[in-house]
Amino acid sequence: MAYPRKIRNFNAFVDGVSYFGRLTEGTLPQVKIQTEAHRGAGQDGPVGIDMGTEGMTADLTFAEWPVDVMKMLGTVQRFVFRPAAASAEGGGDADTIIATVSGLITAPEVGTLKPGEGSNLKLAMDVRYYRLEINGDEIWEIDLAAGIRKVGGVDQLAEIRRAMGI
Repeated sequence: MAYPRKIRNFNAFVDGVSYFGRLTEGTLPQVKIQTEAHRGAGQDGPVGIDMGTEGMTADLTFAEWPVDVMKMLGTVQRFVFRPAAASAEGGGDADTIIATVSGLITAPEVGTLKPGEGSNLKLAMDVRYYRLEINGDEIWEIDLAAGIRKVGGVDQLAEIRRAMGI
């Protein structure tokens, strides 16, 4: 019986700086196609028509308040997430997963202050670019500003850009 390959740990980089051991959580962008319901004559029900990619967000939670990161509010930065998946059987192999996101840092959220408890910093990003690779295989590359949406190496918006003269 084969067991699933589970994400067992992660590291992240902010603007090229590793925060290994100082992060507690990370959230990758959710990729979702925005649709418009269309029900034409003769159809028994509405179907969703692709109207583009919805906006995306990502965040990192730090176990501390890194001043250099807090000063990034309102600037465009890059996060690189490096989760590690390995077999549940404890084998030595691990998948190389690289998720690169860039966008505007919109919200540094400091945690609750309580005596005897640590306070985290959660840094939120309005994502403009997202690329996910697993073992060197590009899963998707989405560049909202450039109108690029590659899934499995196929640019789904190439013909739209061509028709617009871009």
